[in-house]
Amino acid sequence: MFENPTDRSTFWHCANGINYLKNCPSPLVWSQAIQTCTWNEEPSTTITPTITSTDIVSTTITTPSSLPSQCLNYTSITDGTRRTTNIHILAETDNTYFSKTRTWIRFEGDAGTRIAESTVPSNRCGSEGAGWLKHPQEPEIGETVTQTACFNMLGMSCIWPVKIPMTNCDGFFVYGLVAPAPSNARYCTI
Repeated sequence: MFENPTDRSTFWHCANGINYLKNCPSPLVWSQAIQTCTWNEEPSTTITPTITSTDIVSTTITTPSSLPSQCLNYTSITDGTRRTTNIHILAETDNTYFSKTRTWIRFEGDAGTRIAESTVPSNRCGSEGAGWLKHPQEPEIGETVTQTACFNMLGMSCIWPVKIPMTNCDGFFVYGLVAPAPSNARYCTI
């Protein structure tokens, strides 16, 4: 993928020898360095506390004043049967929960807070196909990185891999999830 020098809100994607001009969601712009749509400039707030004493101490703290929209607009899942410790096969599947269109998901409560980050044995998490992240990279606050989700089943630990975005929302993570390819698989959590 390549940046469009005339419009930063678009980028070129080449597939099978054909170039496609794609748009970033407003107000995001294309970042060639990280190969994803991101904020043009990270807004920040500067806080300078005043301390009354004989010594003057000035501390400046810069904090992001806004996060990506998916940090505010997501679906929460609290289902504890997704945990990697669940060894009961309930024939649960994410094909009935998700579609081919990405849904931003936050795992919390009994479900844990993250998708499993190492191979999960098959027949865990209430399903035959146990979903996990292969070589996960933790994004910085406000950043979105693309992860590879794998499903462990049929004797293969990474069958039907799918790329999913993961965003650090300063205290929790959200994942852009789609339905897994196998009909009897689901994303497992920790």
